[in-house]
Amino acid sequence: MNRFILAFLLLSTKIAFGQSCDCASIFTEAKQIVEDNYAGWFDKVGPENGEVYERWTSSRLAEAKTIQSDSTCAKKLQEWISFFKDKHLRIKYAKPKSSTTTTQTVTKEIKILTTQITENQANAYFDDTKMLDPIEGIYTHPSYTLAITQTAPNVFYATVLTTKNEHWKPGDVKLVINKKDNVYEGTFYEGDKSDVSNHTVQLVDNILDFDIVFFEKTGPNVSIKRDLDEYVLSKDKYAPSLTFKNDVAIWKFPCFFNDSEEQTTWLLNKYKEKLAKTPYWVIDLRDNEGGDYRVGMQLIDYIYSKPIIKYNGEMRMTHQNIDLWFSTFVKSVYDQLDGKTKKELDGEIDKMRSKVGTMYNSSEKIADTLQLEKTLENPKKVAILINENTVSSGELFTMYARQSDKVTVMGSNTAGMMDYGNIVHYKTNCAAMRIQLPLDRMLWLDTGFSVDKEGLKPDVYLKGNDWVEEAIGRFGE
Repeated sequence: MNRFILAFLLLSTKIAFGQSCDCASIFTEAKQIVEDNYAGWFDKVGPENGEVYERWTSSRLAEAKTIQSDSTCAKKLQEWISFFKDKHLRIKYAKPKSSTTTTQTVTKEIKILTTQITENQANAYFDDTKMLDPIEGIYTHPSYTLAITQTAPNVFYATVLTTKNEHWKPGDVKLVINKKDNVYEGTFYEGDKSDVSNHTVQLVDNILDFDIVFFEKTGPNVSIKRDLDEYVLSKDKYAPSLTFKNDVAIWKFPCFFNDSEEQTTWLLNKYKEKLAKTPYWVIDLRDNEGGDYRVGMQLIDYIYSKPIIKYNGEMRMTHQNIDLWFSTFVKSVYDQLDGKTKKELDGEIDKMRSKVGTMYNSSEKIADTLQLEKTLENPKKVAILINENTVSSGELFTMYARQSDKVTVMGSNTAGMMDYGNIVHYKTNCAAMRIQLPLDRMLWLDTGFSVDKEGLKPDVYLKGNDWVEEAIGRFGE
């Protein structure tokens, strides 16, 4: 017997927001936020260029007074902020969403099918059916075990056999799959039964790829068994990847954010033995969009050959910066901290507030030294690939890794986006515009070194079409 779940959706008649921001007042507000809170302010504006800055600002403020469009205003603000030559300091403009003027409630009827097939019945069906469709079988997922069976010509139901989801029970149909000319299309029912969506479906060996969710086939007729976790990883365009070519391990890191840390840990664990025997590595950081440099630092145990100097940063202490730092980086985990850790953090925040008006370095040292107990035999040589789109934490990891005698950095200069970091976003009185602002100043600047001026330079410049192959070719040198 079929059951029906009712979901309620709002349909809206919309009109677009018009101009709502006075550009001159937003310009003045943005100027004040930057001058009062930007970590690089004292490096960028001083007695030697103060008049230049004032003329630059005055001329653009005059132009802002004539601007009627929010998007044009944002461009003018970005032009002004370019004075600081810091790619981490920028204006973020988001076109306002439409406003809702009228609403009406419409009932959407979602039909949840049931088959009541049991696991024993499913297995009997698979045993008795001579010509099973390749997609038929038992499939597992962290939350479900499903039996996919044909219920009509070219129509297949994925029936729940077991589930950890309280909204579902055995006998419910989780997926409906239709086949036409050997191409599968499927309907996916959301976990809370609130909606459905349609997707292209592929059976890749033992993996049922439902576009937004993946299931592993456990039988029958499973001849090739892929690793489900690795398959899911391969579908994530931001995920790290690891491939092997002869005696070379090739890592690719599109970024250091999202799930990259857990994904890198998984790859290191899965290929631990093979990596320990692989003498050459290529770590491809081209177009790396940054994130958390600790993602890459998981490879340091392999790369390490001698102590690594890690420069500290200093934070510009203002009440606004401290509040935004807390809400951005600490608030989400604060309540889960144990009493001792919370007390230590509270003490550190009190100390930060006592330093308002200064540049504060909590370590009180310009740099720390990372020293490991041993150097691993493999890899013997490592090539790190960088280019003009390698930014932020991709650059920082490169700075640390290249201190190893094993490492040669190859490619072209990076973007130069690392002297100032620890990013927060300041709201303005214009909902469409925020200010992306670095709180920290890296202390390598006090040594005369800068990443932002020219980017990091490679040890070897590459100009060919296949930099990975060029890097591999240089391992024999």
